[in-house]
Amino acid sequence: MTLDEPTEHAPFPPTPSHQPPFVKPATNTWMMDERTRNRLLKKYDTQVASAVSTVCATLSVTPLDNVKTRMQSHNFSNAFQCIRYIRRNEGYRGFIAGALPPLATVTTVRVLNFSTYNVAKSAISDFITNITGKSPLENQNKPGSSPTLASLATFTAAGMIAGIVSTPIACPFELAKNVVQTSVLMANRAMASPGAAADPSLRNKPRLNTIDAFKQIVARHGFRGLYTAFHLHAMRDMIGTGIYFSVYETVKQLAAKELGQGHLPLGGPMIAGAICSTVPWFCTYPLDTRKTRAQSVLLGKTNEVGEASAAVAKASMYKGLPTLLIRTGVNNMILLSLYEYIKIRISQLET
Repeated sequence: MTLDEPTEHAPFPPTPSHQPPFVKPATNTWMMDERTRNRLLKKYDTQVASAVSTVCATLSVTPLDNVKTRMQSHNFSNAFQCIRYIRRNEGYRGFIAGALPPLATVTTVRVLNFSTYNVAKSAISDFITNITGKSPLENQNKPGSSPTLASLATFTAAGMIAGIVSTPIACPFELAKNVVQTSVLMANRAMASPGAAADPSLRNKPRLNTIDAFKQIVARHGFRGLYTAFHLHAMRDMIGTGIYFSVYETVKQLAAKELGQGHLPLGGPMIAGAICSTVPWFCTYPLDTRKTRAQSVLLGKTNEVGEASAAVAKASMYKGLPTLLIRTGVNNMILLSLYEYIKIRISQLET
């Protein structure tokens, strides 16, 4: 008997000498085919485009945002003095302080803004169409058309709704960002004095991080402390967002009419982004300054909060506005041109 000959006395059945090894088919539950992915992108094109464009735009202007916040919170004579203060006393990390809250929350808020705006715009347009028989959106999308009073009302009202809807999410995180950015500047009573920017002891002052800022605000002021100056934030966002979208849609329509629909397709959004981002701030900047000052002194020593508030109140309500206009102009040129570009590319995908 050999091993290859099966018999009733053989303890094991014969095995082939060249049996291929068992290989489990490779599967990845996270992968999807191209058509399914394209359908999802088309379905959520507003959310995808606004999220990606917001991340890119926010990172590009974080240093300018830090300068603006400090100028609102302290009586710097000009932006250059503020920049020298940050570089000398806080180091280059001071220019990117508080970047995480805006990166996470501004993206969420911006996605919510654009999504709510598009839904509200369509609903208001349908309402006006039922009354007048003319659609503001159809007029806007018609090549060579000009803005009308109905379209201006549609865009403004939809923008105001979008601003109000996003405020409850935006307020706590913008408060934390302001506290983080000014935590060194507002560390003690010396920070309220005009010579605070030249104080060398600031180099050793620790900066709060976002989590610590939340913990300390809640510990001292309770959960309601996270919504300090909420009414100012809500007014700023309702008015500002209404103007923002109204100006953006109007300028984009006029730019498309002058440049032509097929010529320089991103020229309109880029021009509109630069203009729509600056006009609202002239109307809402005093509200923003009051909000920032109220939030920046939240974690000062209890007996020194009044002194800090009195010191910054001496500064103009428009302190830091030139820096803000540069920041927001660059931000929205990147944001809106990239947003429109991504939506165009998604619309071209095959499904």
